[in-house]
Amino acid sequence: MEISLKHTEYKYLKSMNDQKSEIIVESEVTLPEYMPDILRVIKATATPKVTSCRAVGERATIDGVCDVKMIYTADDEHIYCFSQSKGFSDNRDNPEFLNCADLRGTAAVNYVNCRATGNKRAEIKAGISLSFSADTVEKEDIISLDESEGIEEKNEFMRVLSLGCRQTKQFSMSDTLVLDVAASYIVSSRGSAVCTEIRKINNKIMIKGDAIADICYVNSQNPNQTYRLKHIIPINQIIEFDGMEERYTGNVSLNVCALDVIPKGESDGVCGCFDISMGIDATATMWEEKEISVICDAYAIGHSIDLKKQPYKFYKAEAEIRETLIAENSYTFSGEGVSCVADVYGEPSPCSASFNNGNLCIRGSVALSFIMRDSSGNLSTANKMLDYELVRSLPDTCKNIVCEPAVAVSGLDCEVKNGSIAVRAELNITATALSEILTDVVTDISESDRPVEKNHNAITVYFPSSDNESLWSIARRYDTTVAAIAEENCLEGDSTENLKILFIPSV
Repeated sequence: MEISLKHTEYKYLKSMNDQKSEIIVESEVTLPEYMPDILRVIKATATPKVTSCRAVGERATIDGVCDVKMIYTADDEHIYCFSQSKGFSDNRDNPEFLNCADLRGTAAVNYVNCRATGNKRAEIKAGISLSFSADTVEKEDIISLDESEGIEEKNEFMRVLSLGCRQTKQFSMSDTLVLDVAASYIVSSRGSAVCTEIRKINNKIMIKGDAIADICYVNSQNPNQTYRLKHIIPINQIIEFDGMEERYTGNVSLNVCALDVIPKGESDGVCGCFDISMGIDATATMWEEKEISVICDAYAIGHSIDLKKQPYKFYKAEAEIRETLIAENSYTFSGEGVSCVADVYGEPSPCSASFNNGNLCIRGSVALSFIMRDSSGNLSTANKMLDYELVRSLPDTCKNIVCEPAVAVSGLDCEVKNGSIAVRAELNITATALSEILTDVVTDISESDRPVEKNHNAITVYFPSSDNESLWSIARRYDTTVAAIAEENCLEGDSTENLKILFIPSV
């Protein structure tokens, strides 16, 4: 018996996340003579920026720059800031880096400590967590029979997603912002990027959206006053991704990996504009929709064959999520009460997705950091968490949902009310919800030397043992076909429900 097989390739994404390591960034700060002496350190911050992430063999290397900043007061109780940059580098060995299709590096701050060691000197120590995320493209071979007579096969037809393209490309944006109110010091700057639309053009993707710079600075005319502003730079980028085809479906996520805000037009420590530059990672995940037929079981009539089986994972698209969520809460602080907020920024922590009773629930928190003045004019700091939850209903047919959401803080406002702070955060949440289908698939069929027991009866009388017994299992046992049993007993379908007796013909 000749067995001829056809082969179809199915690809899916395998991710390796949270390969973390921690490094220590230390800096000795010496203030220039024109800056006043340190009375009290209010806060120290660290802003790590990844400049490159690459893999050579089994080793991944991440390089970057960390901007450390000291925010302090002098005898006049005004806010002063001084920053400097320190380079960092780290590597990680893992065999999965060897064949990864896409490698990304991210940096997050675990802690920052600062202590004044003199009137114009301080030491800053920051713990930076570096994460390597690697994606590999796994390929599975789906077989089907090509005109092989005498073999009965049990098939399952599915419409699934086969990975087409997964890649991260970086692009940069810049703009000059003219200030209505001149600045003396930048207290903080945070960047986010939101993708609002994608269009596919051959192997390129046109990305539209917003790059957002949230900046807080000290008023040069009134050093007791700070200004927060949000500057939006429109994104209109065309990026070429390897392996991309126009027929693919999918999504692009954006992440600001670097933000530089440089004061310009300085005169006596006063600047009238900011030069803003951003580095943005664009990660494209594109899928090819395929109709496939997998062989779940097979046997040969009058012959013996060997089967190899293996569990395969298939994915089906259920929903694309691109939503803006407003999260709000109020916070009360002990002491003399809050008179004003000098600065607030929010950093989203990793979020989670769960699926229950037909609802996809995305939960997470934003770490809020405040610099505020009390009713006596004293400065203090505080940290709070702002929780959020997004619930999205999915079709009743959905099962085993897989989802990795991304969250960006695109807006953050606060207002002092009766000594407490009301916070309103605008969150942009993007995700692709996929159904994971786990199926045992026949991966190979070959002839066997095992002898076959022949059924010499023209008709065999069979009494089904239960209503759940299938015609397939009966036909397989008696070396006949489902079609022959169905025709002999005038049946439709594969169930033996309500049947007391079956006549099984030989073929």
